[in-house]
Amino acid sequence: MIDKNKIEKLVNDALKGTSLFAVEINIDSQNNIKVIIDGDNGVGIDKCVEVSRLVEGNLDREEEDFELGVSSYGIDKPIILHRQYNKYIDKAIELSLNDESIKRGILESFNDSNLILKEEIVKKKGHKSKSKKMLTGDAIEIPFENIKLAKGVIVF
Repeated sequence: MIDKNKIEKLVNDALKGTSLFAVEINIDSQNNIKVIIDGDNGVGIDKCVEVSRLVEGNLDREEEDFELGVSSYGIDKPIILHRQYNKYIDKAIELSLNDESIKRGILESFNDSNLILKEEIVKKKGHKSKSKKMLTGDAIEIPFENIKLAKGVIVF
C-alpha cells in the first residue's frame, strides 16, 4: 500500500507557495488515492490537474499500481478547516450552532477564537426584493466553540 505520509508530502510540496491547501487525503486498500484541495480564493480545475500531474510524476506504477483523483472541495460541503473561512469573507454563510439555532449572514471577519457575522434580516412574507444581495443587520460575534456546522450559502 502506498504510504499516506508520502502522498501528503507530495501534495504539500505541489501546493507550496500558493493559496491552496489540502483538505483531505485518503488512500484505500486498493491504492485508490483521493486528494481534495481548497484555496483561500477557491480552486480552478487547472490547479487540480497540475497537482495531479505533480503527484503522479513522483510515483512509480511499476513499483505499485494506483489510481489518483484530485478534486476541489465543493461549496455545498461544510467548512472543516479554520483556513477555509478565508474564502467566505464578505460572502454568505450558514451556521448551525450547538444550541440548535441557525444563523445566516455575511462573514465579516474571523480570528482564532470567533467570527463576526452580519446577520441576515429575514424578509416579511410577501415582501419581494429585486436585489440579489442578502439583506443584513447588526454584526454579531460567535465563538467557534459554539458552532456545530458551518457552510457557504449560494445567494441567487
